Amino acid sequence: MANESLGKTYPDGEIIFRQGDAADCLYIIQSGHVVIYQEEGGTEVILAELGEGDTFGDMGVFMGPVRTESARARGDARVVTADYRFVLKKFRDDPSYAFQVIEKMARRDRARKELADKALEDETLRRKDRAAQARDADYYDFAPVGAIDLDEEGVIRGINLSGAALLGSERGELLGLPFATFVPPENIELYRKHLLACKNASEGVITELLLKTRKGNPTKVQFFSYPKQDQDRVVYRTLMTELASRQ
Repeated sequence: MANESLGKTYPDGEIIFRQGDAADCLYIIQSGHVVIYQEEGGTEVILAELGEGDTFGDMGVFMGPVRTESARARGDARVVTADYRFVLKKFRDDPSYAFQVIEKMARRDRARKELADKALEDETLRRKDRAAQARDADYYDFAPVGAIDLDEEGVIRGINLSGAALLGSERGELLGLPFATFVPPENIELYRKHLLACKNASEGVITELLLKTRKGNPTKVQFFSYPKQDQDRVVYRTLMTELASRQ
């Protein structure tokens, strides 16, 4: 193999070559690790992590003329470069080496394709999920009825524009407040029973409540709550419909 004195040590994170660089040699790892990756649409896709004795940049020797992927050191990595003449001499001296290299390239190429396909599939699913979340957010925010998210303690974790208008406050002032603030004393027990029923029900719970708003106008509403997972907590998405508006 190549003389150790010809090797070069790359510190952690240093780029060995970039996608699009001229491809004129392969590399042999003497110590440490090297990460092989591609950049597609601003997203980095890790293809492989290689260690001592592994080769990379093989395609540059056999296919060229430019790199189709990038390589960087993970931790300190010492590598040796080998040009086309070195590879041909190695093939002549040890024909089994050619078979090993070709087999390794084929296995790595299959693994890279599988990783790239999975990354593409994952990104497609993420885009669909983001689009669905955006649609849900628009629907939630501009729903014609008041919508509010309460945690298990009855604290307001989210509220749409219609809900804030119903309670007569700015949305930013409502977040983090106990919803009981807007329930008159004579309805507090009914409200607590509603929350308790939400904890024990897998489907929605309906209750009629009288609310007091900051504008001082008591309003009778139908409270319809159902459980919804929100990040690391369960919240109760609650729709508030003014009963007078339904008559």
